[in-house]
Amino acid sequence: MLKNKTIILGVTGCIAAYKSCEIVRELKSLGADVWVVMTDSAVKFVTPLTFRTLSNNPVICDLFGQELANIPVPHISLTQKADLILVAPATANILAKAAGGLACDALSTIILSAKCPVIFAPAMNTEMWNKEATADNISKLKIRGHKFIGPERGPLACGDEGIGRLSSVETIIEEVKRELLPNQDLLKKRVLVTAGPTREAIDPVRYISNRSSGKMGYALAEAALKRGAAVTLITGPTDLTPPGGVALVKVETAEEMYNAVATRFDRCDILIMAAAVADFKPRQMKTSKIKKSNTTEAIEIEETTDILKELGKKKSHQILIGFALETDALIENAKTKLKEKNLDLIVANDPDAFDLDENKVTLISCGGGVKDLGKMKKAQVAQKILDAISSTARSNTSALKLSSLKNE
Repeated sequence: MLKNKTIILGVTGCIAAYKSCEIVRELKSLGADVWVVMTDSAVKFVTPLTFRTLSNNPVICDLFGQELANIPVPHISLTQKADLILVAPATANILAKAAGGLACDALSTIILSAKCPVIFAPAMNTEMWNKEATADNISKLKIRGHKFIGPERGPLACGDEGIGRLSSVETIIEEVKRELLPNQDLLKKRVLVTAGPTREAIDPVRYISNRSSGKMGYALAEAALKRGAAVTLITGPTDLTPPGGVALVKVETAEEMYNAVATRFDRCDILIMAAAVADFKPRQMKTSKIKKSNTTEAIEIEETTDILKELGKKKSHQILIGFALETDALIENAKTKLKEKNLDLIVANDPDAFDLDENKVTLISCGGGVKDLGKMKKAQVAQKILDAISSTARSNTSALKLSSLKNE
């Protein structure tokens, strides 16, 4: 099941470290290639020899050990091939190091070098877990996109009862499988995603545009692709590299964006309009560069086509998702747009997220549901949006089946 997957297991100094042995055994039984990284405190609880025997790989206790002599720059070469870093158990100490961006031992250095997802499974005394400092560190790590499993409530090694127990091995393994084996709920679905800004020429060198980076749309396209969809990405001008596997269509103006979407609309199942399409364009482009001496010359503007509103009138089986960016009355204006444009879901966000890797959005469904996601990485936001879309698709299918039964 996890064949060809490389997992780095970080083990820290905690009585629950003995459970890490079972984690290694389970991951190996699923076909994963497991590399164990231990802190100085961890070796006080379980010997490196135990993990070396279970994993069939060298155990990393420091970055200069003899066992790593044949691995050039281990903290880089290992993280480059890793599909996941799992820290179980994760003490308050390693959470603080990771949140602070420290690289003071092998494990914290590898976490800081990670390009793959990182999951922490905390284990500590209840008092340590409940401290504000720990909560702050966890909040920082979540904002950066790291995930958490547990901890659970129950009897602790010190004799206390409360939250702080390492989650069960079964729970941890299931979360690992969920992370490495993406949901295929969009398999065979045709998804159309728009991204980036549009540009409306004023003269040969100037244009009307906006600050959209395209990161949200690109994250949605990549996430939909991983969930099994056939994805077409229609993008305005950006500096981003498109995900491999998408059908890419490049456009510049709002009219080009409309034509590219409209010609593909009938064949798509889901349309996600994440692009920041210009609302206005010059009525007529000047054929020559406007000189400063002509600054009193008026530039007449007119509205561009409202792509979602037009397609909302034509939709049949399609699921339509729009974005609402407002500086005032965000939720109220988003709800109005949802209704006026006949959307299934609208994503409300403010301008603060422009060109950042994080976003803070609220999902509003046509059924009246409002869900504030809080601040998170755009890749995580994309998954939450697709979860909502998948739920809508299931509801639509159920409604169609019910309608069919009533007509029989």
